[in-house]
This record gives sequence, C-alpha cells and structure tokens, in this order.
Amino acid sequence: MRLSIKPMKRADLDDVMGIEEGAFTSPWNRAMYLHELERLDACYLAARSGRLLIGYGGVLVILDEAHIMTLAVRDDYRRQGIAMRILLGLIDRAEEMGARFLTLEVRKSNHAAISLYEKLGFQIMGERKHYYIDNLENALIMWTDRITLPENIKLLRNLRKKYSDE
Repeated sequence: MRLSIKPMKRADLDDVMGIEEGAFTSPWNRAMYLHELERLDACYLAARSGRLLIGYGGVLVILDEAHIMTLAVRDDYRRQGIAMRILLGLIDRAEEMGARFLTLEVRKSNHAAISLYEKLGFQIMGERKHYYIDNLENALIMWTDRITLPENIKLLRNLRKKYSDE
C-alpha cells in the first residue's frame, strides 16, 4: 500500500479525533493535541493513503530518551504494517532530535501492541500499577537498548526495508 507519512498538522485533527475516539477508551481531546503540536521537543506524524488519514503517532524527546506518546490506526487498516511504518518514522525523527533510547507504556492486555513493540527491540522493563484510569489496568513499561548500537541499527534497517513501499 502506498503510504504518505508526514508531520501532523492542525488540519488533520478532525480525522485524528475520529480515530482517537474509536481506538482508546480514554481518548485525548483536541486541546491536548493542539498543545502537543506546539511543542519543540515532540513530533507527531500522520499517515495517509491517498487523501484518507489512516493512522498517526507521536513521540516526546527528553534529553536522549524518546517516549512514544500515542499510536493509532483506523480499524479497517490494521494489521497491514501501518503502525510499524509510523513507528519507524517516529524513531527516525526522535533520533534526529538526539534520542538514543525509546520507551513507552502499553496496556498489559494489549498483546498485539506488545508484539509490535517487541519486533522493534522493545523489552518489558517494569509495570505501572493501575495506570489506566478507565479500568485501572496495569501498564507495561517497555524500553529499548541504545538505538545506535550496531545490532539495533541493523534491526531498524531491515524493518525499514521490509515495510517500505515496493
């Protein structure tokens, strides 16, 4: 599938909110996204197939650590490698901003997301009790080794090749 992944803009927010509300039980609101889009230490990407926004993600960089803040794909476009491609774009941008490590929280029950993150070299490093306010589910804390290690450079190169537009 031909996919365009570019920086998220204010004009994308109607589409983002539609996906957000369908993807999360405690969705972010428009004001939160407006705030995030103004940050110099963050990058939010929107993925489009033609004119249709089908996914998005965001990363916040603090010193040499990039925190994946959000990632979502429209229901009817899931399991097609789109989330992986958005994450690879976020990792590229985070590295350009000085990040050397990646981290995130994920619902303990979200096995599909955990599997995706593990493909990128994330490992479970801890757990935050009652992290999610909607049902008090625990979050797994996942981290990567330094993304500039030779084995991680090779992993990311291979993933970029596998998930690139043919």
